[in-house]
Amino acid sequence: MAISGFVVAYNRAALLGTCLRSLRFVDELIVIDKSSTDDTPRIAQRYADRVITVPWSPTVEETRSLALDQCRHDWIVFLDDDEMLSPAAIPCLHAPRTPADADAVALPLRHWILGAFCPDAYNWPEHHIRFFRKGSVVFRPVVHGGFDIRTERIERIPADSPIYIEHLSHAHTEQWIERTNRYTSRPQRVRAETGGSDLIEFAHRRIDHWQAQSRHSDRNDHAAAVALLRAIYDMVDRVKTWEADRGLDGAAAFQARCRELEQAYNELEMLSGIATGQKC
Repeated sequence: MAISGFVVAYNRAALLGTCLRSLRFVDELIVIDKSSTDDTPRIAQRYADRVITVPWSPTVEETRSLALDQCRHDWIVFLDDDEMLSPAAIPCLHAPRTPADADAVALPLRHWILGAFCPDAYNWPEHHIRFFRKGSVVFRPVVHGGFDIRTERIERIPADSPIYIEHLSHAHTEQWIERTNRYTSRPQRVRAETGGSDLIEFAHRRIDHWQAQSRHSDRNDHAAAVALLRAIYDMVDRVKTWEADRGLDGAAAFQARCRELEQAYNELEMLSGIATGQKC
């Protein structure tokens, strides 16, 4: 059973080597590098059979279809550039499979946020398909909704298994905010249901929603911090939708105000002789 593996990478030199080492069991390993400016291309060349450079794009979903098209074999395993297979996952995915076996395998993701994995956080356990028979999964360029599953034969690895994926996703709050801004700026993205609520009610509801999915939280612990970050994502997304629905263009408004001020400065110079232009 031949397996193709791929990773879409951008400026992930600190993690990429570990990511790619966990995939070295495949028969073909491909890295799609989105024009990285750090040491990512050199690390990719060390481990991958092929490294393909493409222009940068804001999210991984826009590149997965291209990566899949490059795969020659019938079984596909893929990771994001901040994900690594657990040691127990490697022999599991490498084991021979028959036509009677499942077409796809959903593995639990252990999300590391703010430098830690918290089993009490809202996002555990969470399963993602990372191994599948070609044709059973189709990628779409939709942020957080880029999968079309075309099979019902899915093997779901139990959350208490040693078979999982380490997702070293957000080292600190700054990284979460940067990614939130980038993801919520994409026109094709999954958005939280508003339920007709106003902005303030929506914010409170999303905080309560994610905190309610936490376990054993005292509202001031790691699980609460992760829930609040997730709610912030929804709030930013909601405000951007609010802007778009009203046709607001802050940059155009700023330019218009500058023109008004420039005109006022011209009138001031004409009436009072006070210079407001550039210094010689």
